[in-house]
Amino acid sequence: MANSTEHFERPMVKTQEDLLALVADLRAAGRFALDTEFLAERTYVPRLCLIQVATDDFIALIDSIAVPSLDPFWELVNDPDIVKVLHAAREDLRLSYYGSRGLPQNVFDTQVAAGLIGLPQYPLSYARLVEALAGVRLGKTETRSEWDRRPLSPEQLKYARDDVRYLLPIADKLGAMLTKIGRRGWLDEEMARFSTAIAYEPDPNAAYQRIRGPRSGLTARPTALLRSVAAWREREAAARDMSARLVLKDEVVTELALRPPRRITDFVKVRGFPIGEETTIGPDILAALDAARAIKDEDLPEPLAGQDDETPQQRVMTDLTAAMGAALCLARGIAPELALTRASASLLVRGNPAATLLAGWRYEAIGRELQSFVTGASPALISVINAALAVKIEVPAKDASEAGNE
Repeated sequence: MANSTEHFERPMVKTQEDLLALVADLRAAGRFALDTEFLAERTYVPRLCLIQVATDDFIALIDSIAVPSLDPFWELVNDPDIVKVLHAAREDLRLSYYGSRGLPQNVFDTQVAAGLIGLPQYPLSYARLVEALAGVRLGKTETRSEWDRRPLSPEQLKYARDDVRYLLPIADKLGAMLTKIGRRGWLDEEMARFSTAIAYEPDPNAAYQRIRGPRSGLTARPTALLRSVAAWREREAAARDMSARLVLKDEVVTELALRPPRRITDFVKVRGFPIGEETTIGPDILAALDAARAIKDEDLPEPLAGQDDETPQQRVMTDLTAAMGAALCLARGIAPELALTRASASLLVRGNPAATLLAGWRYEAIGRELQSFVTGASPALISVINAALAVKIEVPAKDASEAGNE
């Protein structure tokens, strides 16, 4: 019955005994598709509500609210001898990490695999991938469903089962394509990150890099202030088990970095700062800002000011490098969004050895040529850029007759 989408639908798993029986069958199968339904809007760690699994023969749903302990299932997710197939795997695997404090192993992410063979619209949604490779159009009515309510409706149950029904045959197709074009190793390289703790529990000191919104003005010192406040917010959110953006909105964190207060009374002037929180979280924020002010100039982080801290020449070269990289990806059947960003192109232009384009499959795919382009294969182009930037456009003054006609 391999690769069939006709599955036996097992009864909902609600007891420890039923979970152990399911885990034994999944282990015997050697691989399974995995998806989860959770609520993530208000908590730091999403609240797991349902787990869906499928083998080539059956589909099963696990009521994670009812089952006393999910440890036997998480052990299976962390078993390197069992293949787990997911789509957009990080958030599902994050639940496993927090549930077990173990690291998932032997993962196949169909979203990443689709990007490595060049399917358009990366990151491709599961529904679009199923339509492209299985010829089935899925419904989307339960995307925002209340998965913590019981009993689940028939519509929710069908939606949940369909989320894993097609994953294994799709993974087989994608795996065969990757092997045929010699890119299976690229996928393995990308999947290795799911077996590192940093994929699920990032360093609080890196949280500032995920702040949304404009970065104009975030030169080195304000970037240090932003890093310090964002790290405090991340730790505070984890301690309260609430979303970081419910502790402080991104725009407030940025405002604190650009116009840092020095006294508790200054917080009332900060746009968007939560009313009444000045004396509760204000002292900790002031301490975070003071710690950033004490950093020596030579130890400041790279500024987040985006294009504002680039020279005109660097800006043009970065844009050209990013465009060339995207063109190379399209010509070679790789999703450009998976291979590079403007930020990674900027690091390459600046000669930063941490540039992702200088390592692994990205270097093999496009990085080698982009590095050659940036580091001296195009002196004539640099001359043209410098000459163009030196041109001054002067608007001729109006003569008297033109002035008189106004």
